[in-house]
Amino acid sequence: MAIVQRNVLIKASPQQTMALLSDASRWPEWYPGMTEVNVAAPFPEQGGSVAFKVKSAGLSLAITETVLDYQPGKLQLLQMDGMLSGRARWELTPEGGGTRLTTTFDYTLPGGVFGRIADALIAKRMNDKNLEQALHNFKGLVERQEVDPRMGARAQEPA
Repeated sequence: MAIVQRNVLIKASPQQTMALLSDASRWPEWYPGMTEVNVAAPFPEQGGSVAFKVKSAGLSLAITETVLDYQPGKLQLLQMDGMLSGRARWELTPEGGGTRLTTTFDYTLPGGVFGRIADALIAKRMNDKNLEQALHNFKGLVERQEVDPRMGARAQEPA
């Protein structure tokens, strides 16, 4: 299995951070190449799922993530199936008046030895880059808005 892990400090509460993270319909706003998001209830609660496509290196990769564990303001653990199999862990920790978001992808590509070679040569580097960019985009989006975690309402901060 390959492991990709990145973290970012966000100037927002864990609740504000989780409100955007758990709104899968908004993932394409911050995750590079993500398209065609279909959310199935009871997402983000355990058992809910999200099917989406990610365009990367000229390919469109279909992935479904199913919620294994959801702890509001703390954790979102997803099982990945499709072109990547494994787990995506999004962990939120209060830090210095903000939130440290640590994301870990623990995955395998299909294809046995050929999948491992493709991962070593191309996929891991692309996953590293995409996750780094996603967290940068996510941080900017969370910090530019006020999110009411009870209502899911989003209001832009005055310029």
